[in-house]
Amino acid sequence: MAEAGVADDVDYLFGMHLGFLAGGGDTFICGTDGFLATTKIDADFHGVPAHAGAAPQEGRNALLAAANAAVNLHAISRHAAGVSRINVGVLEAGSGRNVIAEKAVLKLETRGETSAINSFMQEEALRIIQGAAAMQGVSVKIHEMGGAAGGQSDASISTYLRQAAERSGLFSTIIDKGSLGASEDFTCFLERVQNRGGQGGYAMIGINRSAGHHDGGFDFDEAALGNAVTVLALTVLDLLHLQ
Repeated sequence: MAEAGVADDVDYLFGMHLGFLAGGGDTFICGTDGFLATTKIDADFHGVPAHAGAAPQEGRNALLAAANAAVNLHAISRHAAGVSRINVGVLEAGSGRNVIAEKAVLKLETRGETSAINSFMQEEALRIIQGAAAMQGVSVKIHEMGGAAGGQSDASISTYLRQAAERSGLFSTIIDKGSLGASEDFTCFLERVQNRGGQGGYAMIGINRSAGHHDGGFDFDEAALGNAVTVLALTVLDLLHLQ
């Protein structure tokens, strides 16, 4: 959507996340930095199947290639210029205990404090994946499944959000800035808007929740949704000088 230009004429851009750093339902964070640029990658390894007992020399083991890649991906040197991350979240391979594995897939992600650091991690990841495939004599196809840029909120937008949060009377704790330390596809729009002279900001609004994010028991008090809409509406009114 960003590449298609849907945000190219946007002057002010707002994003918001429920919970995360914001804690309980009476907390509001006006601005966010620490977005990590990220790339999501699938690597499909293709080898040659063979009977593991009768003719192992005829096989080319895709499972071993993927396993070797998974271990060495986590050994990539970290970048001196800022935070970097990598994670192999899925490894699927093989068809039976007595068969040299013909196929394997890795699903992984790289992250970086800046887009440049993430690019370093991505390039190193691709080098390691291709090297692991070559060691086992198998082929590999790499698919980029998605990603996001780095970024930070504009201070002016954070100021507008603070004024709206204060005027709403909904929050006992209002914090100027939080550092996300994760990735958000919102940054694809943020980067596009800021590069074209617009401004953007990303807030976090507190929720009362039953469990942490990405936990199967996660649930939250939906009153936070109304609080979020109130703050955004008040901010827009300020920006449009309709108070």
